[in-house]
Amino acid sequence: MPVSLPRREKAAAKVGPRLEVSPLEIKAQLENEHGLSNLICNASTWEPFAWKGNDLSAPLRALWVAEQRGLLRKRGDRSVEVSMSDVTADINEYLMSLGKTPVSENSTLENLRKASLYVNAALGVCIIPDAKAGTLRLSDGVETAENIQRYFDGASKKLVKAAKEMAHAKAMNFDISHQIAAVEEATGLRFLLPSSDADAV
Repeated sequence: MPVSLPRREKAAAKVGPRLEVSPLEIKAQLENEHGLSNLICNASTWEPFAWKGNDLSAPLRALWVAEQRGLLRKRGDRSVEVSMSDVTADINEYLMSLGKTPVSENSTLENLRKASLYVNAALGVCIIPDAKAGTLRLSDGVETAENIQRYFDGASKKLVKAAKEMAHAKAMNFDISHQIAAVEEATGLRFLLPSSDADAV
């Protein structure tokens, strides 16, 4: 008979918690070469994700190198694209100097994807690893505005329908607070009950 080991329903966390960092502080940190990685590395709640023994974890190492390569810099109002090949080369130079095995560019891509999840979960900042182009970039104001518009364009018809249903629920005095709370928790958006069926969500 196999040994009995404890199990639980909840899976282990893949990312740490949201850090209480204001947008102004994030903006100031983006002026520093290693602003994002420093915020995560110095947060005790992110220690299991940021560190492996005395060294940075592989995702944070990849982020650190990408920042050193110019990830947080801008040209005009556009973000600088960083080559994943350059990031991989720098990581391998570091690893080989310690007598460790070099990594593939695919490993670097996976680590940068994980680092982008970390940064988004901790700070709400979007980093875009582009496997096809072999680059990494910080989502800038132009790209972010275009993405928001595209997502709203795709969702606008459904949002109008949801607003009508919410107006109906309010008029009929139906309790939909649990649905609204669930949507707010899932999306991070705030919803207000419309005062009439003409109001938008």
